[in-house]
Amino acid sequence: MNEIMNVLANDWERAQQTMTTKELADALGVDVSTITKAVNRLNTTSEVLPKFKQGQTPRYTEEQATLIKQEIQKHHNLATRQIDNVSTEVEENQVIAKAIGILKRRLSDAEKEVEKLKPAAEFAYQICSSKDAIDIGNCAKVLNRNIGRNRLFEFLRNKNILQPDNIPYQKYIDSGYFRVIETKFVIPSGETKISLKTLVLQKGVAYINKLLKEAEA
Repeated sequence: MNEIMNVLANDWERAQQTMTTKELADALGVDVSTITKAVNRLNTTSEVLPKFKQGQTPRYTEEQATLIKQEIQKHHNLATRQIDNVSTEVEENQVIAKAIGILKRRLSDAEKEVEKLKPAAEFAYQICSSKDAIDIGNCAKVLNRNIGRNRLFEFLRNKNILQPDNIPYQKYIDSGYFRVIETKFVIPSGETKISLKTLVLQKGVAYINKLLKEAEA
């Protein structure tokens, strides 16, 4: 048992897990009158403690002793605070329950934070999973900002990042945002033509995402 019930360690009544007013007062380091006043206050508000007939010796269970102790701590400015060094199993269970409640709330908050970060993590994964570079159409899909290929081309042209033919200005190529490659295609006459195609590097995807976020703000 706890400190309060330990005063009955060599007593047969220890098995009953109860103690008298005097024993409780000694364990808490207060006067018997202090115990009596606390009991009267508790019974005045809710009658949580049993009423004893005159001549009957009051005996309190651990739960009742805990209520009395907490009532004294709330209302008495004691010269000595032995009472603060005494704890019951009921109080320890209350502390554990409170700690569990705090941990549950923190876990819930952590789960909410993970959900908030999930889109950013998925975005980073999509960028990193692209092996080298992607075209503008796939870049629009990766960004997932309700903007398609043609509108993204237009957005980048308006930002003076792409030229009218959708080829990046040289400084953005030098910055590692884009790569331009040659593609070959055959026209109906059989002649092979060469065209230039703009690809977006991983660094460029992050840069375009930043520009779109700023535009939405």
